[in-house]
Amino acid sequence: MVGLVKRYPAGAVILTEGQAGGQLHVIHQGQVRISKVVPGVGEEALTILSPGDFFGEVEFFDGSPASAHAIAHSDCEILAIPHREVQALMQSRPDLSAKFLWAFGRTLAGRLRDTNKRMASLIAISRAF
Repeated sequence: MVGLVKRYPAGAVILTEGQAGGQLHVIHQGQVRISKVVPGVGEEALTILSPGDFFGEVEFFDGSPASAHAIAHSDCEILAIPHREVQALMQSRPDLSAKFLWAFGRTLAGRLRDTNKRMASLIAISRAF
């Protein structure tokens, strides 16, 4: 079996920004809130992820610590797959590797588009002041 199924109650911290992740997380049930803590403001939700979505992919590709917090937005069940297992699967199954990378690419492209829209909105708001 690849990975381990973990269950989290609503509000539980799954991953803390700056933490060495080492795992790709795939949501099986429930929702996960990805957020950053803004000094003087508090938690700012970046997105809410649903079943079939994943997080921890940035750390998978560049080996850096987690870039944001992941918090159970509702009771959830998550498949946590160690990076080494993902890499081994990709090496042993090139057919799956290509599908996996395309899925990553599509997801990251969508997230980048959302980020660009948010940045444009923030720039417009800041120029109004």
